[in-house]
Amino acid sequence: MTSVLSVALSSGLTVLIWHLDISLAFKMAAILLVLMLLIVYTVSIFTMSRHINTIFKALSQTIQSMIDEVPNDVFSDIDDTILSKLQSQIIRLTNILKSHNSREKQQKEMITELISDISHQLKTPLSNLNIYTQLLLDENLSDKKRMEFTCNLNNQIKKLNWLMENLTKLSRLESRMINFNMKRQSIAQTVLQAVGMISCMAERKNIDILFEGDEKIMPVHDKKWTQEAIGNILDNGVKYSENNRAISISIIQYKLFCRIDIADQGRGIPQTEFNNIFKRFYRGKNCEDIEGVGIGLYLTRKIIAEQGGYIKVKSEVGQQTVFSVFLPL
Repeated sequence: MTSVLSVALSSGLTVLIWHLDISLAFKMAAILLVLMLLIVYTVSIFTMSRHINTIFKALSQTIQSMIDEVPNDVFSDIDDTILSKLQSQIIRLTNILKSHNSREKQQKEMITELISDISHQLKTPLSNLNIYTQLLLDENLSDKKRMEFTCNLNNQIKKLNWLMENLTKLSRLESRMINFNMKRQSIAQTVLQAVGMISCMAERKNIDILFEGDEKIMPVHDKKWTQEAIGNILDNGVKYSENNRAISISIIQYKLFCRIDIADQGRGIPQTEFNNIFKRFYRGKNCEDIEGVGIGLYLTRKIIAEQGGYIKVKSEVGQQTVFSVFLPL
């Protein structure tokens, strides 16, 4: 009996120890698994951190190269990755900002130059007004002299008013504040209305205006401003021509453009001045004896260019000058 009981106790202890060993093995295995996971997680975090740090360093180099204005492609443009796309977007954004900055700088310089030019142009007529006003204050002035100075004062006021009107047009064109009313309409009618603007001045100098053009030629243009542009060319043609001459106007149609030729028999323009005559406030060397400001042709080219057209000039000194205005059909 004792021996049976002993065997039974021995078998029970063996089974209990075996179960205890299995439980401990599972616990040890679980602990090892957790430790391995922690190690893997730590290694992956460290590796990811290094990778992210590398990416940020590369992005920092890209941004710094943009700041230094020495673009450097850190990420290959060939690789279709989020990083290469981000780099491309940064470069594009930088170029856009540079373009805006350059445009603003040009506008500021243009405004500064315009203010300087306007101040210079206003200085002389304002000085003349002041002189004549002071002279008219003299109580001992004779009636004849008073009338003469009053007429001179009135002429200066008219010139100043004309100058202000043209400077206003110039500033509006420069700042793009004008909305052109573009319509398909007869260019012949527009040109004839421009002729009407200078007809009185032409009659005083006995200058004939010869016109040849088809009313069916209808380019897309703004009638009012194109009339202004053509009128400026005609005004110069009359102003710089001697008495008893003629100005001829012709309109020719092409496939894409129509051409308005305005030919005068005036002093002519040296070829060396062809590019300068369209500059703001430029006056030719052979016309300094005739009063003017040098703004008409500048306005003309600006108006025509804003409508998608352009101007050409050819001239022979002492013979004639031909301005060709091209407008898109």
